[in-house]
Amino acid sequence: MLVVNPRQQIQISANIRNGGYYAQNLIHTPSSRVVKLGLACEVDSLNPVEDTPLSLLEEIKPKAKKRIIDLVSAAGIDVSDWADFEGGAKRAASNPKHCYEWSFVDPGRIVVLNLWHASMDERNGIVSIDLNLPKNVRRYSKHSGKGVWRARAEKFDRAIQDAVNNHLLIRVVVNDGEMRDADDPRAKASRVKYRLLDPVAWAVTSYDRKTADCTLTRGALAARFVDQFSVQEEPEASVERRMVSGMVYVRDPTVRRCALDRAKGVCEYCAKPGFTMTDGSIFLETHHVVPLGEDGTDTEDNVAALCPNHHREAHHGARAAEIRRTLLSQLRCLIHQL
Repeated sequence: MLVVNPRQQIQISANIRNGGYYAQNLIHTPSSRVVKLGLACEVDSLNPVEDTPLSLLEEIKPKAKKRIIDLVSAAGIDVSDWADFEGGAKRAASNPKHCYEWSFVDPGRIVVLNLWHASMDERNGIVSIDLNLPKNVRRYSKHSGKGVWRARAEKFDRAIQDAVNNHLLIRVVVNDGEMRDADDPRAKASRVKYRLLDPVAWAVTSYDRKTADCTLTRGALAARFVDQFSVQEEPEASVERRMVSGMVYVRDPTVRRCALDRAKGVCEYCAKPGFTMTDGSIFLETHHVVPLGEDGTDTEDNVAALCPNHHREAHHGARAAEIRRTLLSQLRCLIHQL
């Protein structure tokens, strides 16, 4: 606490609660009033008031409106084709083919998404957003004249899938302004008042391939789950190579990917995490519970993601039959829940 002579003029800086301005060269008077340039306000004391730190969500709320072409370019996407219209290079930023899009993709390399700040949520210091673009597609399909919205929503979902399939981080353009009511076909178009490119990358932390429910999380890493078919081992140069022929079962990569996404890096038998590879990927092995050679199906309810130990034991161990029964029961329950 600052103690002063009530009749002495003092040089202080304080954050005045009533009025919120910054006061300097103040005179403390016996009437417990602070006077500056003839303006007075009551104060509780001369104790400094600590500033309340902004939440992460408040920190990324845009305060200026940047051009979308500049933000997309800053994210790393080539925007030279924006000039390929009658307006030319001078009006490239207003090319209607691009400037109103919700998503921008350089396939397999960069994904940029427009997201509304008002739709984001912060919990325990983590900012995220829940989305389901196919639901929006179905909603827009009910209303005539909303084909453009539907096309943009479909493109947005494909962009998210590209991020999931290629384990890409996402750059987010944060928008603030007036959001239209998506359920009202007569609603006015949304109006963006402010936008910025979030300097922190986002990632898809959850994506249901059946329902398309997904969660994007700020600052998260793009999880990459791989199996024995994803990893191509290069043989040593000294190893003899021979030509062989035979029959192999063709496995659906989508089924394998669904099993890996479902397991999220954890063995579906022992619940222990797979090991981390040198590139950061998490390794599990996909396993047909009922083998294809025994007329097992190449479907989600017959493919489990296992740690290498339990995958080998499921094939060659004394408990192979027990492991099969357990996995089949677990997969039925999981698929039923979905």
